[in-house]
Parts: sequence; C-alpha cells; structure tokens
Amino acid sequence: MHITLIATIHAESGRANVAELRAILDRLAPNVIFAEVPSAFLADYLHGSYGTLESAAVALYRERRPVNVVPVDLDKPGEEFFSNTKDMFKKVERTSADYRRLVDQNSLDTLKFGFPYLNSDRCAQAWDGIYNEALASVDWIGDTKLRQTYDLWNQTNDDRETGMIENIESHCIREVPARSVFLVGAAHRKPIIEKVQKRKVAGRPEVFWDFESALK
Repeated sequence: MHITLIATIHAESGRANVAELRAILDRLAPNVIFAEVPSAFLADYLHGSYGTLESAAVALYRERRPVNVVPVDLDKPGEEFFSNTKDMFKKVERTSADYRRLVDQNSLDTLKFGFPYLNSDRCAQAWDGIYNEALASVDWIGDTKLRQTYDLWNQTNDDRETGMIENIESHCIREVPARSVFLVGAAHRKPIIEKVQKRKVAGRPEVFWDFESALK
C-alpha cells in the first residue's frame, strides 16, 4: 500500500497552478486519488464545480487516465465555525505585524516556487511560524472567547487530519491500490507526517507513506 502525499493549495498562485499539479499526477500515474473533501461534495469535486485547484487538476487527469477518487475529509463544520474563525484571523492580522510578514512571505514563496516549496520542510516551518504567531497574538489580545475560537479551530484541524489518515487506512485495507496519492493543503503536511509516524509506532495498519516524490 503506497501513498504519495502531495501538499497543495486550494487556489492557483503563480507556479502553484492546475497545469503543474496535473503534471505531477501524470508523472506519478495514480489509480487512486485520496481527496481532501467530504463525501457529500464528491460529485461537485468530480464535475468541476467545486472550485479548487485540486479538483480542476483531477478533472484534467481523469480525462486521460481512469482513476478512483476517494473523499477522505470529515464533514464540514457549521457556518458559525467558519465565521468565528475568519473573524479571529482578521483580528490577529490587525494585531501582529510579524503575522502579516510571515503570511506574505509564505504567499510569495508559493507563487515563486510552486509545488516544490509547498512540499518542503521550509514551507512546513513557515506554517509553524504563522500558527505560533497567531496563538501568541490571540493570547496577547486576552479575549477568552477568541482563545476558545482558536482552540476549537485547532482541535477541528487535528480531528480532520486524524480522520483523513484513518479513512485512507480503512480504504487501503478494503482495496489495495497499486499507486495512490493524497492531495491535501500544505498547512496539514507536517501534522499529517507526525501523526503517521506515531501511528506506525502504535502498530497501525502498514501503509507506506511517501513524503518525497512530489518534490522530484
């Protein structure tokens, strides 16, 4: 069971674009694509109306090769969650010049270097810096509700990452894919790698995760 993780973004930016992701898929030639999308949205993802870089690249890939697209994300939280999270990051952005600088640098590197950057340790470190500064800013603001929003957002991402790994493992137990890839937002790459490594120690189902091939 071989799974290549491809860290991506949801909207095109410079060299991180549909054509580049399709080229990666063509090179890896998967017969299964694990998608960061809840099952309820799979039809939109496949039919090109989901509106993300990944779904557009997968649609082009499917025109040339038969592939099974498997949704592995958890159900989306309610609108209140997204509204509160958006407001929280807006307050962080207004509060912290360091946060704005880190986000701008990450965006610039994504635009200039594309998928090799998104799948690099440098990008993982950038996201660590962004989220550490966000938490520091939330604590500096000192609003209890804002900290509760941050904690819920953080726990939701943690649950999603664990859930996606479990869903992939479950699929691989039922059907052993010859070649598969997992398309997931770059901010999740490092946490997923860490969770996979912990699950190996815990004796979880043996799945070979490849975190390097997207860079080649």
